[in-house]
Amino acid sequence: MLKRMGIRKITVTTTAIFLIGILYLFPVKTPKVEKNITYVDESKFSDVFLLDKNNYLSEVSVVTEGDSLESKLRSKIDSITKKNVSKSNFKPIIPVNTKVISLNVKDNLCTIDFSKEFLSISASLEEKLIEAVVYTLTSENEITEVIIKVEGYILERLPNSNKLLPNKFDRSYGINKEYDINSLYDLTKTTIYYVGEDEGDTYYVPVTKINNDNSEKISIIVNELKSSLLYQSNLGSYLSSKATLKDYKVEEEVMKLTFNDKIFDSMYDKNILEEVVYTIGKSVKENYSVSKVIFYVDDKEVTEF
Repeated sequence: MLKRMGIRKITVTTTAIFLIGILYLFPVKTPKVEKNITYVDESKFSDVFLLDKNNYLSEVSVVTEGDSLESKLRSKIDSITKKNVSKSNFKPIIPVNTKVISLNVKDNLCTIDFSKEFLSISASLEEKLIEAVVYTLTSENEITEVIIKVEGYILERLPNSNKLLPNKFDRSYGINKEYDINSLYDLTKTTIYYVGEDEGDTYYVPVTKINNDNSEKISIIVNELKSSLLYQSNLGSYLSSKATLKDYKVEEEVMKLTFNDKIFDSMYDKNILEEVVYTIGKSVKENYSVSKVIFYVDDKEVTEF
């Protein structure tokens, strides 16, 4: 019995040594995998506004072409112009075959002249068409105002409703407008960013609330975002309903916001969700002339936008 076991061990050991020797003398070649990795300069990314599946104009980051500001702006407009084929989950809004006749920038004012195809928009989207152009162009820091022309003439009215338009636009024109008014006097506009979701991905949707609420805008922003998910509009917010804005102040283009600890993701994780930071930060920058938003909890700085 012992003799047989010894012979078996010797056989197994010899076989293992033989196999190792074979692999050493004739190593298995690992197939070479070709890697085609394209690196994109972060400075080439820029925000444009496209329609999501619910027809909300949504902030989408795209790669732009060109080195000059004018060429970059043309590239952004091209991104929101309808093509024959689109596989994106977001839809461009400028009518197909629309051409940019000219685009000029002077003193933070962009003047853009479209071909006549620009006017071939449906009545339901004509307001959003203007909003998309204005917000896409002014998403560049160098642009604060926009003049829209068609075939050399300033666009004075919407093509279908004949609604009178201003000669110059800025972001106070609003986007994805929602009205809740009981009087035509003392109207206020507050643009608030919400979270949209598509197949697990999140993006941000600005909505301009037009009402008679004369509260401080930061209070309106926080109170709106505390309303949790907005099922009727398919927009959401991750800010807890128990979060309380305890104080705020603006110093040298910086807004400092102090919340209670309910703004944290959980009582164990002393972090603020990215979606909360972004929705509040983007909303603040849309309504105040600030370059930074700093979040505090009980006088301790937590993060910034």
